Amino acid sequence: MLVFCISVLAIFTGGCIDDLVPVNEERPAQDVSAYDFEVFLNNSFDDGEFIHTSTFYLSNDGDTKAVHILDNESVIDIIPLEDISSSSQEPVSNIVVLGNYSGSTDASIRHFTDLSRSGEPANINYTLSEDVIRGQKHIYITFSQPVTGFVAFTLATPGGQDFLHVTTPPSVVRFVLPEGHTTGNPLIGKANPEPDERYYDPDNRENLVWYNEVTHTGSILESVQRFSGDNNSQAEPAPKAISVKYYSQSAPQGLLIAAGILGLAALLVFSKYRRDKKRLKKIREDVENQFRNKKRRGRE
Repeated sequence: MLVFCISVLAIFTGGCIDDLVPVNEERPAQDVSAYDFEVFLNNSFDDGEFIHTSTFYLSNDGDTKAVHILDNESVIDIIPLEDISSSSQEPVSNIVVLGNYSGSTDASIRHFTDLSRSGEPANINYTLSEDVIRGQKHIYITFSQPVTGFVAFTLATPGGQDFLHVTTPPSVVRFVLPEGHTTGNPLIGKANPEPDERYYDPDNRENLVWYNEVTHTGSILESVQRFSGDNNSQAEPAPKAISVKYYSQSAPQGLLIAAGILGLAALLVFSKYRRDKKRLKKIREDVENQFRNKKRRGRE
């Protein structure tokens, strides 16, 4: 009876809190060659303070290469884009760390450049765990101590040519589209919000960049603070979602050709309808004339 009561209590209490479970016990091999550790630090320093900088290399094969440049951080919060129809694919894999514990280094362009050139994965302890918050799954990479350097991983993206990232403000976010792909057509797909900068890199890939992407909690709170005279407190920044739908550069042309074919087909159908309508009208008029002529002859 005691065992039964304890079991029932565990079931009811377990449903009231989010589960936090380790995902992997063993450290998998790190494939450094899978990533491009580019020292992308455009506007990553604000008044001498380093801003978390993230680059996402999008693809068409169902995964995205994420490379984070961070300073004195111990946790990376990942919101996976999971395919509920498939549970076999790992949402996060091949975690590679190029960096050092923050106590032994500082965030500088030279330091990040040296790490990028070394290509040697660091022997830094971390745990991979997951949690469910308000119905949304989160995966956490947690280091034993704060880290400065690169952290890369492969993120499963079952959405195909759609990608969504929730920023951790303040931050600099860059999306690198696959070669031969673009975005911005309102009929096919575009980025939301509009990026602060667009350019093509030496590999002819379109880059979309958002700088210091921060959304404050809202003008209502700011109005209340001004009304109450509390001008010293600052509203906490709220995370903001950045999404993009990308497509082949030839897609708009294909869409235009398809629209032209549909338009021509509609024109042909309409022309045939007009001809058939005129023919039926002529037949009806002939029948009516024949009927009138017979009626006149009968009277005579």
